[in-house]
Amino acid sequence: MDKARAVEHFLYYLAHHPALSGLSCPTVLLGHTERYEAIAQAITHSSAARFNLQVQRLDLAPSATLAEAIDTCDLYLFFYDASTLPNPRAEGPDFIHALHGVMAEHWKKSLLFKDYGDYFYDTFSVEPQRIADLNATLIRRMSQATLLSFTDRHGSRLQAPLNSIKKWTNINGIGNHDLAPGEIATHSEAINGQVRFVGTFLSTIPFARKYGVLQSPLELWIENSTICSVASDIPGLADDFNKYLNANPSNRRVEELGIGTNEGVKDLYARNAGFEERHCGLHLGLGGGQKGSHHLDLIFASGVLALDDKPVFDGTFAF
Repeated sequence: MDKARAVEHFLYYLAHHPALSGLSCPTVLLGHTERYEAIAQAITHSSAARFNLQVQRLDLAPSATLAEAIDTCDLYLFFYDASTLPNPRAEGPDFIHALHGVMAEHWKKSLLFKDYGDYFYDTFSVEPQRIADLNATLIRRMSQATLLSFTDRHGSRLQAPLNSIKKWTNINGIGNHDLAPGEIATHSEAINGQVRFVGTFLSTIPFARKYGVLQSPLELWIENSTICSVASDIPGLADDFNKYLNANPSNRRVEELGIGTNEGVKDLYARNAGFEERHCGLHLGLGGGQKGSHHLDLIFASGVLALDDKPVFDGTFAF
């Protein structure tokens, strides 16, 4: 792993963040905990000429100091752990909970690398042009096909007619509010099939913490992008999942059809960290379409994505 190159890629994407558009030597607040000291130093060492970097220890600085710095900076960048802590809380660590109001007010200029650990380097290890080309090629191939399908060795079969899709969002790190590159995503009202989900979760609901990376499938029956029923041999999982589905009508809906394209994310780790959504292959995002609904990503560990029955991904991309 070339960590220096990964940091350079990260800084390239950072310079293209919407909050910094058109700014010369913008002020960036870099907040971190002790766990992320080495990453903070690497960023500081490489970025001196490009950014006015203000570095603060999130777990040591007074909340009032951090709040003022958030208010006055052009962008704030936080590295900390939450879901991977020994006793995680929904509201996050104390220092984050204390800043909730000001962070929510300035969300458009926020970058939160929560629970990344050293996988930060993996996330930014791929050359930006490779991710840009891969995303563009996938989107172009989608526009030339009629049917997207997913199958895997566990017996999953899922289909989405491509005329049900209006537009793909291209998350290639350039001009995205979420800097981690490597995904295309869309919405379809016509996703149908049965999947035997093996993979991990990403959500404010602690499925990843409780169940890790599934080795035994969670079965989902999907009709017109709505989950009709679920089953699992894993003790408690079907009950917990049904509680989630029944909590809000939007939770049953597949609100997002996503394909991860970041070849630097080699595996799934159940860290409940945003980079795992960039893992190559399929993910389905449930919920988030109505007030009170919590978005829940199901990130598949493996499988085959095909366009008109011609595979475009089977562990590796065909282009």
